[in-house]
Amino acid sequence: MELKYIVVHLLCTIQLFSSSEFDNLDEFYNTQFEENLYENISNIESEKASITGSILEQIKYSWLKESPHDNISSLKSSLFLEYNKTLNKTFKIRINMKTYYDVIYDIKGKDKFSSEELSEIHNELELFDAYIEGGITEDIDVKLGRQVIVWGRSDTLRVTDILNPIDNRHPGMVDIKDLRLPVMMMKFDYYIGNNWRLTPIFILEQRFTKAPPFGSVFYPKNTLPKPRNENYSNITYAVSLNAEFDNWDFSFYAAKLRNLDGYIEFSNLKAITKHELIEMQGYAFNYLKGSWLFKSELAYKDGLKYTTAPSQKFNSIEILFGIEYYGINDSVLNYDVSYKKIGNYESNLLSEPIPVEEETYHHVVRVRSEYKNSTIILNYLIFVEGIRFENGGYQKAWAELKIRDGLNLSIGVIDYIGGSKYFDSISSNDIIFVDVKYSF
Repeated sequence: MELKYIVVHLLCTIQLFSSSEFDNLDEFYNTQFEENLYENISNIESEKASITGSILEQIKYSWLKESPHDNISSLKSSLFLEYNKTLNKTFKIRINMKTYYDVIYDIKGKDKFSSEELSEIHNELELFDAYIEGGITEDIDVKLGRQVIVWGRSDTLRVTDILNPIDNRHPGMVDIKDLRLPVMMMKFDYYIGNNWRLTPIFILEQRFTKAPPFGSVFYPKNTLPKPRNENYSNITYAVSLNAEFDNWDFSFYAAKLRNLDGYIEFSNLKAITKHELIEMQGYAFNYLKGSWLFKSELAYKDGLKYTTAPSQKFNSIEILFGIEYYGINDSVLNYDVSYKKIGNYESNLLSEPIPVEEETYHHVVRVRSEYKNSTIILNYLIFVEGIRFENGGYQKAWAELKIRDGLNLSIGVIDYIGGSKYFDSISSNDIIFVDVKYSF
């Protein structure tokens, strides 16, 4: 019976789709330093509203031998819609939403899954970006609404990138650029000359990282359900100062906001971070030399709290170094490494053990190569923890194929690597996935 439903689903999908070397950083980071919106939009006449979107069909096969997450583990249909309109010569609005439904839960029987998994993964309808932006004057822009603001330089590791939570319910499955969850914010950009930009930000909505729900395949085995996220209505804030020059750029960050992460620490399963107000200061830096791009980030966080040491406050310092090489035609090679150390103000009075490892390391290697005018793109990524790569992680290899305009196919495999308590618990969850996406 399960096979019959899957075949019918695939046939319907096929029918639907068949019918229907550098000198400066601008060449690498077209969006790293936003141009003045007032100058960009002032010459654009008001235009009719446009609606675009995409339909995505995804199938995942798992090698897991434990029911009900074995064999075909996901058969998901997703719809993404986006509305854009230029209101006048200086302002425009954007609204997009995403919904999905995973029919595999109906095929296998909902009674076989936990209520938490059904509530958080079976289906979803969510408003993503919803904002208005434009230029108030020639030097000041404003952006108000649900939005994503990217801090930092790494494409995979989050050190200074703390403004938006992420959807981490399927670790390794989706790239970080598609994981960030938009948050209601008001952002002002004040341009100082040709090279500097000051950006104060008011965070009007408190959202937190989505972790694997209890009972799902990526929730640690033999672990109690995590507490639900609290609701907060307070306004928090952040500010950045950015500078961009011919072959280097720099950003300074400061923020007071709630800790976005509430997931169980990967290295051990004893502590859950609390959503306390924390302070953060940091920087991010890029330097381009020929075909080499060097990057660095640093973040100091103060006020961290954990459920296993509720009376204590911790601080942390995180450092990232990365390098990218563009000297091979149509290819990019990237290596990032980060180091995090947990500290405590009152270590001499500490009556409770520090609930997480005091030092952690993360390594990421990415390779991307394009062929036949970018109609075929091959990718490889490996993420591992530990100074000697000993604490587990995952590796992912996938190909992106452009079938025709608007129709794309992705196929790949994810291999989870044991080495810590968490990754040992999911090391048998290796997945083959196939995505068919039609954009309109």
